[in-house]
Amino acid sequence: MADLHTTLVHFDILYDQPVRLSPLVQRITANNPSPFTGAGTNTYLVGTDRFTVIDPGPAEPEHIDAILAATGGKIDYVFATHAHEDHSPAALPLVQATGAQMMGLQVVSDSESLDHTFTPARSLQEGEVVSVGECDLRVIATPGHLHQHLSFLLPQEQLLFAGDHIMQGASVVIIPEHGGCMVDYLDSLMKLKGIGIQHLAPAHGHLLSDPDRVLQELHDHRLARERMIVDALRTLKKATTAQLAPLVYPDVAGDLVHGTYMALAAHLHKLVHDGVASRHWEKHWLLGEVVWEWVE
Repeated sequence: MADLHTTLVHFDILYDQPVRLSPLVQRITANNPSPFTGAGTNTYLVGTDRFTVIDPGPAEPEHIDAILAATGGKIDYVFATHAHEDHSPAALPLVQATGAQMMGLQVVSDSESLDHTFTPARSLQEGEVVSVGECDLRVIATPGHLHQHLSFLLPQEQLLFAGDHIMQGASVVIIPEHGGCMVDYLDSLMKLKGIGIQHLAPAHGHLLSDPDRVLQELHDHRLARERMIVDALRTLKKATTAQLAPLVYPDVAGDLVHGTYMALAAHLHKLVHDGVASRHWEKHWLLGEVVWEWVE
């Protein structure tokens, strides 16, 4: 894994083609780019003779065929970090084609944004180690983006498959109504710091080196945004989301503005948890003498 820092982090994203990142890891990126998926969803193949597939991605025939071709169908496990529709739907057709075991955490919400075809043979537990050939994958619970979000550590290369817990070049979307939690997310970032990880393999974007720096910067960025929210609420005294968003996210415009409303909600839930703000009725927030009226 030593060459990753200087060489392999620069590989281009190629759709539905295997890119070798190390002796034990290949990446196949689904052709599903969007504002929320970046360049597309990364599927990782771990192993040399027998394989574990991590985040199989959307159930697109070209993507599934690329995974089967790269592994020769010799798949023992299909892991998903979480059951969003860009991460796990290809699990079922891969299991049906190869007899692999589907592994992860069961969906516990009826949200339409979740993949209800993802039904693991059993739930993975914190600290559990699953072995395929010379590769071990250790399960690390990283709730935040969703409560049922997992990351997987490959100890042989100290590489962490981070799913949507960490993205390259973008902030993770956290939606409380869909099971996201800013408190958990920040705690999960710090949980990973200082445990010896050498590189991060996100589900969207390129490999990331210097993980401890990345983790601290993400943590600090969120707290800086939180301070902007508190300052804006104190200044406005009473604010709708539409009034608050441009003060907290001054560089965001157009179709992406709605995403700032979701981000604001996640931060406000944390402020309630911390005792800094309180929620009144179903759609109102209070900070000292400041009221923020939630807009659908």
